[in-house]
Amino acid sequence: MAQVCNAPNRCSGRNRPETGDAMQSFKLTSWNIEHADKLLDAVSDSDATKARHARARMAAIKDEISALGADVLLICEGPCGEVRARTFFDEVAPDYELVVRGTDDADAYGMQGASGPFGRQWIWFLLRKGARLRGQLLHLDQWQELTEVNSKGMHKDGSWPVSFPQLRDDRLEFAVDRSHSYWRHPQVLQLDVDGHFCEVIGLHLKSKHTSTRHDGGVSDDDFFARNPKLVAELIKDRTKISTECADVRHYIEQRFAAQASAAIIVGGDMNDGPAKERIERRFMYHDLLGGLQGDVFFARRFLNHALFDAPDGERWSVQFEDKLDPGRDPHILLDHVLFTQSFTNAVGVEPFAFKARRGGGKVEHEVHQRIAGPRPKYATTSDHRPISMVFDRR
Repeated sequence: MAQVCNAPNRCSGRNRPETGDAMQSFKLTSWNIEHADKLLDAVSDSDATKARHARARMAAIKDEISALGADVLLICEGPCGEVRARTFFDEVAPDYELVVRGTDDADAYGMQGASGPFGRQWIWFLLRKGARLRGQLLHLDQWQELTEVNSKGMHKDGSWPVSFPQLRDDRLEFAVDRSHSYWRHPQVLQLDVDGHFCEVIGLHLKSKHTSTRHDGGVSDDDFFARNPKLVAELIKDRTKISTECADVRHYIEQRFAAQASAAIIVGGDMNDGPAKERIERRFMYHDLLGGLQGDVFFARRFLNHALFDAPDGERWSVQFEDKLDPGRDPHILLDHVLFTQSFTNAVGVEPFAFKARRGGGKVEHEVHQRIAGPRPKYATTSDHRPISMVFDRR
């Protein structure tokens, strides 16, 4: 079985020990690979150039996955449905097993609008073949039961009440009687690591991007006053993503209610960095990540970030020029890996069999650059860099 090893005389290939040895560590990587479903279509496009470019990008993705060397791979923006996912990952990740539910029903995965732009962005888990890893997916009924209990019934059947502004007859009004649910429901991998149980919550939360047109210069003092429709869309999107974060936290809190030292990892594209950008400063003044991590006064339930001890300048996963916030650093951290205290040496918490490695969290800039460097732009793997965390046996 594929395990990480520090003894060169017993390792081969990817510096891993022989089959049968106890697993000494495992590496988890989260990666948004950007519109894999569309890429799968493009491979068989009637336009020969488009098809050739798509095949070149597929080959690059395969090389990057291989170079990452992850044991557990969390993929965002994966193909739509199990059949297409198998086709895609058999090509780009032949060393991995895809964890599935056994149905192509989008409802079973909680993916809305399967034929639309967001419904084609599915969340998948892959496990390295031969590793001492087994996994299954939590049924969505179980997620929704726990979130309903912890929310005192406000979150029910995957939906919850929410209020936000809307534009009506050129006036901003507050729409009180509204509700929201996920376009991409979180997927939970129930993971057995060499006989030890933990959970990995895979997220791809709502995007805050809006295509609403606006008038005037974005730096004008009256910019927001002149664009009420844009304001309504901006606040609505941020309100929705914040409630999705709250729903995730409801699940985590209820897991803690049943298991005081629950071993949980949270990863994926959360469409928000640990910063208060211009819109947050003007209208809401909070960041999503803070709400997801939990209340530090209840330290046992607080989530640690994989990049806590990573170099400051490397803590970004996407380069994005925000037209509404031109002064913002374009290097943005949208992708995250967090974990509960059981993966640390926290006092008073029952430790998990594996602990977070000091310096084990990083954005995979080097791997990404090594793969992208010799290739043309059309063969670039993704606009996101992968983010990884290594956990060592205690």
